[in-house]
Amino acid sequence: MVDAARHPKISLMTYSEVKEVKGHVGNFRVTIEHKPRYVTDFCNACGDCVESCPIKVPNEFDEQLSPRRAIYQSFAQAVPSAYVIDLDNCIRCYKCVDACERRTIDFSQESEQIELDVGSIVMATGFEVFNPAPLSEYGYGRWQNVINAPELERLLDPSGPTRGELVRPSDFLAPRQVAFIQCAGSRDERYNSYCSGYCCMASIKTALHIREKYPEIEVFIFYIDIRASHKGYEEFFRRARERGVKFIRCKPSEIEPSAGHRGLVLHGEDRERGRPMKWEADLVVLSTGAVPARGTGEMGGRLKVSLDENGFYKEFHPKLRPVDSPTEGVFLAGAASGPKDIPYSVVQGSAAAARCSRILMKENLLIEPIVAHMLPDQPDRCLNVNKKCGICVERCPFGAMTALPGEPAFVTEAKCMGCGTCIPDCPQGGISQNHFHDLQIYAQIHAYLNDLPENKILAFMCWWCSYPGADNAGTNHLQYPPSSRGIRVMCAGRIRKDFILEAFRKGAGMVLVSGCHRQDCHYITGQHYAERRMTRLSKTLERMGISAERFRVEWISAAEGEKYARVIREMDQALKNMGQKRIKAENAKTHSELQRCLAHLSDLSLFPVKTVKGAA
Repeated sequence: MVDAARHPKISLMTYSEVKEVKGHVGNFRVTIEHKPRYVTDFCNACGDCVESCPIKVPNEFDEQLSPRRAIYQSFAQAVPSAYVIDLDNCIRCYKCVDACERRTIDFSQESEQIELDVGSIVMATGFEVFNPAPLSEYGYGRWQNVINAPELERLLDPSGPTRGELVRPSDFLAPRQVAFIQCAGSRDERYNSYCSGYCCMASIKTALHIREKYPEIEVFIFYIDIRASHKGYEEFFRRARERGVKFIRCKPSEIEPSAGHRGLVLHGEDRERGRPMKWEADLVVLSTGAVPARGTGEMGGRLKVSLDENGFYKEFHPKLRPVDSPTEGVFLAGAASGPKDIPYSVVQGSAAAARCSRILMKENLLIEPIVAHMLPDQPDRCLNVNKKCGICVERCPFGAMTALPGEPAFVTEAKCMGCGTCIPDCPQGGISQNHFHDLQIYAQIHAYLNDLPENKILAFMCWWCSYPGADNAGTNHLQYPPSSRGIRVMCAGRIRKDFILEAFRKGAGMVLVSGCHRQDCHYITGQHYAERRMTRLSKTLERMGISAERFRVEWISAAEGEKYARVIREMDQALKNMGQKRIKAENAKTHSELQRCLAHLSDLSLFPVKTVKGAA
């Protein structure tokens, strides 16, 4: 931090918050609120003001284990070495003003808005530690001698509240047995199902430190699995066992005070012995996992970066682009995208910096050509010209669409990621997409269904998940019938209901719409809108008289080749069970209704709607 603060090309903006982000890759405008410290930059950090302050409140840095004053420094090595007044707890007695010889206390300071033009952004929002209070079986907050891992770290730190002496919070006596309980709040379906990754090694490190400093203290680690997967971790694990740290494969089910209330009793089943056991400990440490930092969702909304199912930021691709966010020019580092230890965070930080440099070193940037665009020769088609619309603005997860009052909407191509989610919901059909134009997709539908359409399954597949899933089925030699014909689109959100209606008008035996699972969607909300449209469409088709089994929606990931093959086999079998006669009868019965629903295609001069061969 000191090196960063002294670097001539790095500006540290501490005690500040990003309030707004506009623009696009290479041309972001960021609005930052710099909060007042009420202490000027002329402060020399002598500390006289702290001594004079009569207010004491719990110290956040020491995990509430020691007090701090209403005017304070976060910690001794804070960068910058500056004091700040906690106005929420300050009683404005102004004793700090009298104590300051340099007159650096200024209660008139106000927050300041700063605007910066930047080319790229790195989101390194970190994580917070899970609060184990809901784990009632462990009594955190009820039994004084049940603490969490960060609290133990502060107790062992030479600059901590006990100057590095390990004591029990209840009576400040040295413990004789210390028990660590792993996965407190992690790998727990009640709270966080994921593994936080760093907890095992952090507990082993702390346990080893206790054994080396206090050889007389017994240390137990209760664990589900020890995950020591990185370089040197297994050796470190072995070293801890050699130094006397006892590892017990058990997740304690309950903690209660012992007789006399001096110690604690842990109840659980020793999985290696296969029977219930109980252990005594003077101090219990809950190895708590990581949860997303406060404000993660709000910041993601400002930058159009979606969250995964655990509340962390979602990468563009977890394997191929692990530090890229779905928004071009915005990158992820450290625990912003999930729990990570220090080495992994350093690697990601370096990778994100390298990704940024690719943007900053170029005068012009190349973007993917698959962006959406308004039909250039028909600007008046946009409904927003005559009355307020803005549906496309709501649908775009990247903020690429703009609809000013009384003007046709327009696309900021540098922000468009090419999902096409905005296109199907445009009431006037005024938006298209390069290389995935409606005419191109209709042409594929017609080509595939030109011959014996009632024997075919027409499958619409998204670029990133379901199409690679089909490819995965092929490369793994998973057999499925040759009756399917695939049409690839960038996202399931690009699929119009008209595509399905046209497929059935052309006589398709069955239609499959497939895409990413919701948590895997590369375009944030594309799968959500696709699912909503297809749910409504399935009810419409049933009302028309098309059997429910002829239209199917499945979410298939790139690794689920077996699922794709199974779905096609099931649909092919259903196709055979229905038989050509029934399918043709349904097609003839619904043809006029389908023709009516697709009449607007002729009006928009896309292509002439012709009667399907053999239909009444």
